[in-house]
Amino acid sequence: MRVTVRGAALTGAVLLTALVAVGGWVMSAGGSNRPSEGPPKTLRVITWNICGEAGGERGQSGYCPLRDRPEKKAEKIAALARDRDANVITLQEVCGGAPGSHMALLRSALGPGWSFRHAEGARPDGETRCRDGLSGDLGVAVAVRGEIDRARSKNALPPDPEGVSGQTLPVLCVRVRGWAYTPCTTHILPGEEPRVREQIAAVRAFVRREDRPAVLTGDFNRNAAAPQLGPLVSSYAVCPGADGTGEGDEGAATYHAWDPEKRAHAFHELDHVFFDSPPGVADPLVDCGVGEGLMDTTPNEPGGPEPNGYSDHAPVYADLRTGA
Repeated sequence: MRVTVRGAALTGAVLLTALVAVGGWVMSAGGSNRPSEGPPKTLRVITWNICGEAGGERGQSGYCPLRDRPEKKAEKIAALARDRDANVITLQEVCGGAPGSHMALLRSALGPGWSFRHAEGARPDGETRCRDGLSGDLGVAVAVRGEIDRARSKNALPPDPEGVSGQTLPVLCVRVRGWAYTPCTTHILPGEEPRVREQIAAVRAFVRREDRPAVLTGDFNRNAAAPQLGPLVSSYAVCPGADGTGEGDEGAATYHAWDPEKRAHAFHELDHVFFDSPPGVADPLVDCGVGEGLMDTTPNEPGGPEPNGYSDHAPVYADLRTGA
């Protein structure tokens, strides 16, 4: 089983979205440009926090590589999908819902056969619009190589008890015609405040309402051994594993930060794929890995070197047997 896959030079570009109704299932409109080729025998999943909307200049804590080049991020996502022969892509901190957004660009790059959904999430200032000239609204997204029948989403983050932050963080699930799995994605609040446990419980309850096996992906802002993630770890298998590794192999970081005071790199495992086992499949995991070569690992300092990656996060992939 591999745990890392180094980034090669890749090309591609784009994604669009239809907003998902909050709460119950809704019928999807459009999405796929050609009929589905039938349920995949192996679900090949990629999840990536692309820090697409993060602000900040080089040297600031909010700095994001290639923030002003959404087409470059979309090209890399599409190329990675081709390289992995992916049939599920989930994204966090992604702009969608408008021409020129990450999702619109990715839709064009991926070409026919893909369906897309996007769910909005607000920044702490309560705004959803992507800043500084970027098109669309901030949120999470799912793209599948198949036809989405229905999708649902909700904000899983409880209100700030102090009334200071207006942030919302959605969980989004889609049903794909003929598939055994329901792909879902979310973004969990960082830190130790009590709302984190409430949000995770809300995400678990939302995903557990499915009548079929689920694969839950996203940026969980902590490694899988963190106590807050206990409800998910006890309910699902996970890649990378709860010991910070890829189910027993040497692990790989999914997030890089630069400490300007210590002038030191910090690496963490924040991004995961949680998954059920379909009926008749005892161990669905075929492969689990981290695309470390696509993560920026340069020192974030004013006048520092050009970034060597596309986000402060690395993509995580998991290949799962579906029993189809």
